[in-house]
Amino acid sequence: MSGAGGVRVGWIGLAVSGLCVAVFAAVFGRVAMLQSSVSEPLVAAVGSRHGVVVTPAVRGTLHDRRGRLIASTRFGSRVFIDPVSFESPPGEAVVRLAEALGLPASSVGERVIGPMLANAAAVAAGGADAPQRRYVRLTGVLDDLAAERVRRLGLAGVHLERVPVREYTAHEDLASLIGKVGASDTGLLGMEHAFESRLTGLSGSARYVRDAGRRPMWIEPGTWRASEHGASVRVSVDLAVQRIALEELQRGVLESGAAGGRVLVADPSTGEILAMADLVRELPDAEPYPWWPADRVGSGPVEVPARRYAAVTGRGLNPAEPAMARNRCVEDVYEPGSSFKPFVWALLTESGLVTLDETFDTGQGFWVTPYRRIIRDVTARPEMTWREVLINSSNIGMVKASSRMSFDALRVGVRSLGFGSRTRVGLPGEAAGLVTDAADWSKYTQTSVSFGHEIAVTPMQVVRAFSAFCRTGDLAGTIPDMTLLGAAPGGSGVSRRAFSGEVAREGRLAMAEVAARVERLMHRHLGGERGWRYTMFGKSGTADLPLGPAPEGYRRPPGASGYLDGQYVTSFVAGAPVAEPRIALVVVIDDPGPERIADERHYGSWTAGPVARRIAERTLAYLGVEPDVPPAVEDDG
Repeated sequence: MSGAGGVRVGWIGLAVSGLCVAVFAAVFGRVAMLQSSVSEPLVAAVGSRHGVVVTPAVRGTLHDRRGRLIASTRFGSRVFIDPVSFESPPGEAVVRLAEALGLPASSVGERVIGPMLANAAAVAAGGADAPQRRYVRLTGVLDDLAAERVRRLGLAGVHLERVPVREYTAHEDLASLIGKVGASDTGLLGMEHAFESRLTGLSGSARYVRDAGRRPMWIEPGTWRASEHGASVRVSVDLAVQRIALEELQRGVLESGAAGGRVLVADPSTGEILAMADLVRELPDAEPYPWWPADRVGSGPVEVPARRYAAVTGRGLNPAEPAMARNRCVEDVYEPGSSFKPFVWALLTESGLVTLDETFDTGQGFWVTPYRRIIRDVTARPEMTWREVLINSSNIGMVKASSRMSFDALRVGVRSLGFGSRTRVGLPGEAAGLVTDAADWSKYTQTSVSFGHEIAVTPMQVVRAFSAFCRTGDLAGTIPDMTLLGAAPGGSGVSRRAFSGEVAREGRLAMAEVAARVERLMHRHLGGERGWRYTMFGKSGTADLPLGPAPEGYRRPPGASGYLDGQYVTSFVAGAPVAEPRIALVVVIDDPGPERIADERHYGSWTAGPVARRIAERTLAYLGVEPDVPPAVEDDG
């Protein structure tokens, strides 16, 4: 090649190279410009170059105190449709989808076609840019076979989404205590709510880059964060004790013809809740109470017909959703009656105003207070020692002794036992109970409270306070903090001292004689039960059933009592064994039936006492406690 030709080729090569460099520079410049400042039309056409994928966290599991599974989470699939991209006309697709789901085509068609027509109307009214509904949930969680059938259809606008499914192994026994999780997998009620912060995990995520077709190309370095599962929580409840409590409560409610019942079992040394059960049953013979409309004219006394009224209906109870039921062990109060006497008895003994061997004139079961209030005893005796006052449940003895204490001292003492304040066990909706304010405390209140009236308590509060009698050694007379979590090793759960250990021991020994009477009653009159292997102590109570607040828009009939005449709430609070108590429990029987009342077998010793006795026996055997039966338990006399 000549020199001139070589120079010409060189210049051409340089020109082409320069042109290529310029083209590439322009392309890269345009790319840089698009990345830094994208026009609105292009944004609308392309969308974001980045996407985020979220890996949902798995909610933590719940286990009972022995590690048995109570609640766990798995992921399932449910169907939703995009009405905008669903096949049109939808007829054939609806039929195929309904067959895959095993549902009537009419019901599927209604869910699909309705949103499609609504979207069409929106576009007709507002143009193509009008907002349209793009998400319509079609099913709940499907089984794996149904989900696979839907997936294989490949229908346009039909999608499967992964959702968490909470499963319970003991839902029937623990429904109202476990509670429920909502659509967002957050705890709404019960233990699911109480331990929400522990059970909730942390979702993972990653950021990725899309291609022009909006398909993922690669994950951007450093953006991947793995999900963290929620913690496993071991609660204090024991599934075996829960079933024992529920079985015996069911038996007791049925045998008493009652409208419902509650039971709570705890470890008094740690404050751990071992079992909590609540039953409400529908009674065909119970009538609605005849409330008056709030605007009804009339002020003279009205005679309310003598009927059995529905006083323990399932308030907030949805039979289809037992987890949504009220947990009446913490939410609903009751008047304890004589089962409250041990607490007042201990406060008076601790104060030194009364001695154990002091004798009270109990007037053969009848006495009138200085302000002319009549007080009666079920056990009619001319006199009783202070210890016998508790054993025989003497109202007269309790009233005379409490009159020595100032109003403020008794009120403060009752409050120091935890009544009138929440236990803060962690369950939502817990009631504080009712203790009369100092300004309203009167001589009538002083008398009433001494034998468990004019005060309202929850079963949780009663077990907490009664644990002071159940603790021994240095802990005797102290009250634990109640917990639904397993106690820390060596933890005592001490909250406050209620009274001395000596007072706790004397009260426990006196109440052992009360429990022995229940055992004799069960042997003689309730099926001949005997042969108990464990000693027990406790106290029964019987009180009138309160009417409760009127429904919205109604009021109590003029002159009507605040109680349901002839209807009662009975209870029995107990601990066992006597020497070294391992459990504390309370049983409440709501509204024993008319037959029991007619036979005068509706009292706490007849209805709640036997339930407590059976629960204590079975629970202690399950826990492996050494039997401690004295000869007196086998006495037929």
